This record gives sequence, structure tokens and C-alpha cells, in this order.
Amino acid sequence: MTKAPSGRSDTSKGSILWSEHLTSDLGRRTASGGIIAICAQVLILLMQLGYMAMMARLLQPEDFGLVAMAASVTAFVGVFADMGLSMATIQRKELDHDTVSALLFVNLGAGFVLMLLAWVMAPAAAWVFNDPRVLDLVLVLALAIPITAAGAQHKALLTRNMHWLSLNGVRLGSLLCGFAVGIAMAWVWNFSYWSLAAATLTTAFVGTVGQWILSPWRPNRVANWRNARSAINFGINFSGSQFTNYINRQSDNVLIGWKSGPDELGFYTRAYSLFMLPMTLVSGPIGSVVIPMLSRLQARPAEWARVYLGAMRLTLMMNTILCIFVTINAQEIVMLVYGENWSKSGTILMILSLSLITNISGQFGGWMLVSLGRARELFVFSIFSAAIRFALFLFAIQWGAAGVAMAWSVTSWVFVPALWLYATRNTQLRFYDLLKAAAPFFLVYIIVVALFHVGNTTEGPFKVLYQMLGDGILIKTAIAVLIYGLFVLAPYRFAGSMLEDMHLFFDKDVRSRDLAH
Repeated sequence: MTKAPSGRSDTSKGSILWSEHLTSDLGRRTASGGIIAICAQVLILLMQLGYMAMMARLLQPEDFGLVAMAASVTAFVGVFADMGLSMATIQRKELDHDTVSALLFVNLGAGFVLMLLAWVMAPAAAWVFNDPRVLDLVLVLALAIPITAAGAQHKALLTRNMHWLSLNGVRLGSLLCGFAVGIAMAWVWNFSYWSLAAATLTTAFVGTVGQWILSPWRPNRVANWRNARSAINFGINFSGSQFTNYINRQSDNVLIGWKSGPDELGFYTRAYSLFMLPMTLVSGPIGSVVIPMLSRLQARPAEWARVYLGAMRLTLMMNTILCIFVTINAQEIVMLVYGENWSKSGTILMILSLSLITNISGQFGGWMLVSLGRARELFVFSIFSAAIRFALFLFAIQWGAAGVAMAWSVTSWVFVPALWLYATRNTQLRFYDLLKAAAPFFLVYIIVVALFHVGNTTEGPFKVLYQMLGDGILIKTAIAVLIYGLFVLAPYRFAGSMLEDMHLFFDKDVRSRDLAH
């Protein structure tokens, strides 16, 4: 390990701990970061679709269900592995070797402790799911926790310095290696569910090694923990909301696995994977750029509101057609990606996708609360929403995975406007402003989905017209795009507003000038 004077704040030009140079071209870096992240996300989407298509034909639904059962344990304890310390490194104005080294050692210690905790929980998981194979899977998958923790601070330093190409290159490379190992073990050696576990471990290991190679920083012995303590306190508070989000995302898997077994859970998790792809394709990359930008503008309410609404409309513009595509073609997408044996996943995906546009819109409340320093309020809202959703899952589980999917969709349509109302208190924006910005997209989504549903389920002229014009994934998508263009993009004033939003978001000169203040 590289030695460094204790407590030294290395701000010399060229050091990865030095960040003063970022403010001079923040707009360019942020814009390029958003573009790189979106391009990388498209590649990841294509890789995931290819991987899922291959594995769905090589493995059985039970194999996916078993891994999902084990992952519910390792993901649960893994939520605490980072402890929010990566975000602490990214957000701190100044860093020294002692602080980053201390955070790395805390990450590593937490990773090993949580791995041991997962091992202790493994027998209980096998008992709850009534399948002894879950025990061995938990023991193996838990190894990924300390492996990932070992690269957390190197990844945070690359993010802090906006090394977008390095970050996304490591991400793509690690996924490619993991997918290759998983497919080889399933196809060549017929390792069934163990091939999925091997893919997870390979991805974690290659990712950590890549982050260490691309980040020049190396840890040293910690002589002064003073600055690290404040960063750790920040991280613990931040990780509270992450944990609540995990409970919200994983409780459905646990209940389905417990009540209905690995087959039903396998169908559900494959549908949920497709359900998440449109949300991560565009929304995630844009969000990673928008939150820092809004945080810099919080002292200038008028500009903050203008940028916020522009980013909101831009996100909806880029995602609504994806939401429509998945919703009206759910069965066809599952048949295309997974094959005919997965028709039950098509039904589940169709139900889940009814909440696609609301799940994308839910992040807008998070943008507002986080950028204005109201993370505690977001944590409180997350606790209440997770508790309500879990209660509805308990009620809906009697109808199997489809019932749980319906409970997810219904609660999403309730939680999003509630979060908007909650977040807009004491801000420059009103609930009406958010509703006005989102209304054209919501209305077109509802109208198009309703038209195709009526045409598919009713008899008479609608049924005849549907069979004539809407039979097939390409024809249905073309009709949806036509309606979307006519009612959302065609009006001159709205199209002009879209162009202004895109100019604001991607114009490096405008953004650099706004962010420099």
C-alpha cells in the first residue's frame, strides 16, 4: 500500500483527490457524462436481453427462482455493505488520504461482517423457502459482498472526478465477463442454477479489479480518523433510505417464493427484469446528471424550477414511448426474449407495465427532495410507502405472482402523486406545475394502452379494427408511435418547449454559466 503523510490533503494538480479543475468545465463534463451513460445503458440493455434470452433457453424457471430466493438474503445484507460511504466521498468538497483510506477499510470490514451474517442466515433461508439448495447458494453468492466493497472507494473517486468512460468501460467489461461465464457454465457444463451464481461472482470480481486498475489512488495507514467520522455519519443516514428502498423492491420476491415456490418466483423475476429495463435505459443516466445540477442551483429558486421542469419533461419525452411499447407488447416481448415456455411471465409483465410511467415519474420527487437537502423527508416517505405496499402484497399473494404484480401497479399510481404533493411543500414549484408538465405524456399513455386493451378484449367493430391494424408487434408499435407523435410532439408550442429543454440540458455553455454561480 502506498504510504502518505497522515491527514495530508493532496490537492496537487493531477491527483485523483484534487477536484478544483471540475468547476471550470462542469457543464461539458456533465453533458458528456449523460451522453456516455445513456450510450452505455443501451449497450447494457442489449447485452442483458441477449443474456436473458440465452439463459431462459438453457435453464428452467426453477433455476431462476432458486437464485432469486438466495439473492433475497445476500441483497438484504448487501444493502449495508457500502454504508453510503461512496456518496460521502463523491459529495465532500475536500478529501485527504486518511479519509478515503478510512472509508475503504470501513467498507471492507462491513463487507466481511455482512458476508458472515449472510452465512448465519443461510440455514434460516433454506427453512423458510423449504429448499436445502438455497443454503449453498447463499454461501456462494455472499462472497460477492466483500469483493464489491473492496472497489467501492475507487469507484467513488472515479465518479467524483467524472471519469465517465472509465466507469462505464469497467461496468460493460465486468458484465460481459460475467455473462460469458454464466452462458459457458450453463451451455457447456450444464451447471444449472450454479451458472447464474458464477456470473454474479465474476461480474463483481472483474468490476473491482478494473476499478483498482483505472483509479491511481492506493490506501495508506490511517493516522487521523477525524474527517472520516463525519463522512461515516453522513453515510449511515444516507444508507437508511437505501435500505428502505431495498425492502420495497424485495418484499414481493420473498412473499412469492415463500407462498408459491421457485417456479412462480422464476416467472415473476423474469417479468420484473424486463419491466425494469425501460426505467434504467434513460431515467437512470439522466438522474445521475440532474441531481448534481439541481443541487448547485438550489439557492436560485427560479432557475432551479426551470431546470427541474425541463429535465422532467425531457425524461418523460424519452421514456413514454418505451412505456407504451412494453405495455402493449408485453406477451410478444416475453415470447421473443424467453420463448414459448414463459407465457406466464408475459401476463405478469403486462400487469407490471401498467405502472411503468408512474415508476419513472416517482424519481422526480426524489430529485426535488435530494437536491434541496431534504433527504430525511424522502426517508420518512419511503418508510410509509414501503409499509403500505408490503401490507397490500400480503393481501394480494393469495392470487399468486399476478396478484402481487397488480398490487405493485395500483400502489404506484397512488404513491407518485402523493410524493409530488409531499415534495412540493415550501418550494418554488406547486403540485399543479408538475401535473401540468406530465399531463400530456400520462394522457397519451392511458389513451393508447386503453385503445389496444379494448380492441383486444371486446367484440364488435373495435375487435375487427384491432385485428386488421394492430395484429403484430411492429404494427402495434407503429400505431402507438403515430398517436404519440400526433398528440404529444406535433403541437408547435409543445415541440418548441421540448427543444428548449434539450438545449438547456445538453448545451455546455448554458449549463457551465448556470452552474458556475
